[in-house]
Amino acid sequence: MAAKKPVTPADFDAAVKDAVAGTVKPKQQNTASGRFYEIEPGLSVPSVTHVLSCVGKPALVAWAANTERALVTEAAADLYLDLAKTPAMSRPAYIATLQGRIGKQKAHQKELAKAAEIGTQAHGLVEWNIRRALGQAVGPEPRVLDAAQWAFMAFQDWAASVNLKPLAIEQTVFSRIHGFAGTMDLLAEVNGVPTLVDFKTSKGIYAEAHLQTTAYRVALNEMGHGPVADAMIVRLPKLESDPAFEAQASPSIDELFPTFLAVLQLWKWWFAAEQASKAAWKAKKEAAA
Repeated sequence: MAAKKPVTPADFDAAVKDAVAGTVKPKQQNTASGRFYEIEPGLSVPSVTHVLSCVGKPALVAWAANTERALVTEAAADLYLDLAKTPAMSRPAYIATLQGRIGKQKAHQKELAKAAEIGTQAHGLVEWNIRRALGQAVGPEPRVLDAAQWAFMAFQDWAASVNLKPLAIEQTVFSRIHGFAGTMDLLAEVNGVPTLVDFKTSKGIYAEAHLQTTAYRVALNEMGHGPVADAMIVRLPKLESDPAFEAQASPSIDELFPTFLAVLQLWKWWFAAEQASKAAWKAKKEAAA
């Protein structure tokens, strides 16, 4: 008999209990080698986002290089002005002083950390409001930065435009068949259709995000929560100059899942090579001791 399609939060909770009966609750494991989930005793699988880290991001590399160039140029110009009326400084001393002003942390890492904090706060405020709408126990409303509040207001606009009816939020899903797991942002009715929703606070929607929603849909359906065929990425802006949300439907599972499996195979190759390299280094170090 086919599983009943979850159409209410209570239906979803029942489906979860049926799907994970006899298993442990998946436990997230953050390790030096990446993020994993223990989906049953002794069996850990990689997170979907960890798997997708194998996908190259050339635009991010160019952005990081430009960010560093801008920082160094600004710091060098400021130091030049500060030293203009002082005795000439030797080249080594100038370089050492400039490096001290730049600091050890790279500029793009600071910008990424700042963006991540805004994204985390925006996700947290969205989650708090959805949990409250589902009747779940929530604590005090999170206090967030203005940029995160702006993103949340964009979420409210999108939710109203699609008659959003949440079913479940921040649920861990996994595939025993293929060996991966992850935490989906939201399962909800979007204009009456059960849809997996993933929120982004980046400057754009990147192609690999659709691989993420595809993997989550496969896991949801394997666990008996479906059928869930639809998914979408909703980008929430963080700047007043970027005022509107951006929603983009993900291609079908049939279209994208083979690509995700190819990336998963690449990740397995990389992970095996990484573990072998660490083992060889450890053995060499022990032999030299």
